[in-house]
Parts: sequence; C-alpha cells; structure tokens
Amino acid sequence: MARLILPLVLVLGLAAPAAAVDGLAPRPGEGRRPGNPGVRIDEKLGEQVPLDLTFRGEDGADITLGECVGGKPTVLVLAYYRCPMNCTDVLNGLVAAMREMPADFSAGGAFNVVTVSFDEREQPGLAQEKRKSYLAEYGRPGAEAGWHFLTGRKESIRRLTDAVGFRYVYDKVYKEYDHLSGIIVLRPNGQVFRYFYGIGYGGDKEIRYDTETGFTIGKTTLKMSLVEASDGKVGSLLDKLALRCFRFDHLEQKYSLNVLLAVRAGGILTVVLLAAAVTYFVRRERRKPLPSPADRPGPGGEGTGGPADRPAEGVS
Repeated sequence: MARLILPLVLVLGLAAPAAAVDGLAPRPGEGRRPGNPGVRIDEKLGEQVPLDLTFRGEDGADITLGECVGGKPTVLVLAYYRCPMNCTDVLNGLVAAMREMPADFSAGGAFNVVTVSFDEREQPGLAQEKRKSYLAEYGRPGAEAGWHFLTGRKESIRRLTDAVGFRYVYDKVYKEYDHLSGIIVLRPNGQVFRYFYGIGYGGDKEIRYDTETGFTIGKTTLKMSLVEASDGKVGSLLDKLALRCFRFDHLEQKYSLNVLLAVRAGGILTVVLLAAAVTYFVRRERRKPLPSPADRPGPGGEGTGGPADRPAEGVS
C-alpha cells in the first residue's frame, strides 16, 4: 500500500503548483487580479444618479446625463471603447436582447440607452464610430435619438461610477482596465433600479429571452425590467398584467411566477367558483314548477285522496 501512496503523493505534489499557476493565469477579457477588492460592483439600488453631470456627445458638444436619460427608463452601459473583449461583448449582448423586443418597444421610443466610456483619454470621434456601428446593427428607426455614446472628463466619470458602485482598476502591465461586465437599469428620474451581470444571453443568469419560466409571450427580462422601472408608464397592457403575476428573482436574475400571488388568486378563484355553484343550484331549485293539486299524493298514496277519488257508498 505504501508503494502505491508514495507515487500518488508525488504526482499530486507536482500537479498542485501547475494548477495554481493555471488558476492565476489571465484569460482574455477577464479580471486579471483574482480577489482584487478594487474590481467589483457595489449595488446601490435606489441611489440617485447625478443627472447634471456633463459629458461630451458623439459630436463633441457638451450634453448632460439628464438630457440623455430624457425622462425615460434607461439602460446605462459603463464601458470603454478600446476594450479588447468584455465591453464589446456586453454591447453585442445588449443589442441581441433589444432586437428580441417587439417593434413598438425600441430604444429612442419606450426607453433610452446611454453608453459612457470610463476612460477619460477616449475622444468623441471613437464614440461616434462605435455609435454608428451599433445603430446599424440594431437597425431600428428612431434609435439614433435614444442611444448615446459619451466620453467625459475624469471628474464626471468618477462621480457617475461612484454613484452606481462601479469599481475598476487600470492594469499598467496589460494597459487595459480591469472591470466587471454588466449593465444598469435606471428609472426615468435617474435612480438606480436594477443590475444585470455578465455578457452571455443564453442559459446563464443574464439578460436573455426568458423561456425557462413559461413566460413565453415574446418579452425579455430586460424589457420587463424597463417596464417595471417606469412604473408601468411604458409597455403594453399585457406587460403590466404580467408584472402582476411575475416577480424579479434577484438571485436568478430573471422573472418567475409570484407563488404567493398565485396561491391567493387560486383561493379567491375557488371561493368564486363555489359561490357560483351554490347560486346556480339554488336558482335551479327555485325554478322547478310546483306540483298541481291533482298530482299531490293523498292519504292512500295515490292522487289527492279527496272525495272525487273515492267510490260512492252504496253503489255497486
């Protein structure tokens, strides 16, 4: 037995350092500092984003964040335009999710999108190129009025990222930013409403076309979040009814059936059905015709038992 254990220990001892090194090896587009407390997102639900912050639009002119939000539910994307992977993947995933939405629920109409570069070195010309590319990919009329690609000064960028809890670090070795991937949904007044993480829109916990919950009426988790963020001011009547029956699961990052509401609705439906059944049977009994005197049984069990039914005495 000892001769078997010793080689196994040696193999594990040699493999352990290799595994540790591989675990620390950076992968393209991912955070290169495992456990770095400087790379994270601190959720600040309900926090007011300063809408008076001034950035540069694609044309180089100053524009406030409030003008970009425009009193509509808004998707905020913090990215930088020269990012080699993650930021591009986030924007690609966002376009895919928005294209799943109905034609009457589009950027520039029901909601707005604001993409802000957190690299103060980037200029409006680069933002304009990105905007042109993604508007063409999105392919919906009117989106140019509701999807902004901004650049800004360090102070404005820092105030915005602090307000939404977006923490990132510049990696001097790779000359790139270490950051997490995701998007943020804002209310029409600029309050932080919801966070979505990641870049995949398939079977993971991301913004995706949600079919797992049976919610298959052509909506997306992102769309329903925008409807909810607006307090029902955008979206169809069906969307608003759906929000009554579904709730957002923050752990799963998707909408699921509101079990408590379903139980209550089932109880109410049961009471209504029982009341309807009782009412029906009572009314049916009341509608039955009363028997005529001739049909009423007499003392002998036949007829009424009256004098007309008895034979006359003395008559043979």
